[in-house]
Amino acid sequence: MGMATKSVSTLAIFFILFLVIFEVTETKAEDRKCLKEYGGNVGFSYCAPRIFPTLCARNCIKNKGAKGGICRWGDAGAVKCLCDFCGDNSGSGLNDRNTF
Repeated sequence: MGMATKSVSTLAIFFILFLVIFEVTETKAEDRKCLKEYGGNVGFSYCAPRIFPTLCARNCIKNKGAKGGICRWGDAGAVKCLCDFCGDNSGSGLNDRNTF
């Protein structure tokens, strides 16, 4: 009986790990479908923190038909504007300081 319980437990752990790994890859793929680059290094003015919603978000909505836009900040002040086609994620720029 002890051996059967151990086998079932091991199988359950592998199944759970498989589901977790599958879900993580699905989330990454979904991000790639949702976020499309507006166009190169757009500069600070596109994502200026004091403007809300940012010019990035406004132009993504107006010109690309997206639901919003977010700014990604890189090294040496490089800024990318990503149009969000899946949800309204038009941040001010302050909370979106992720590097690319």
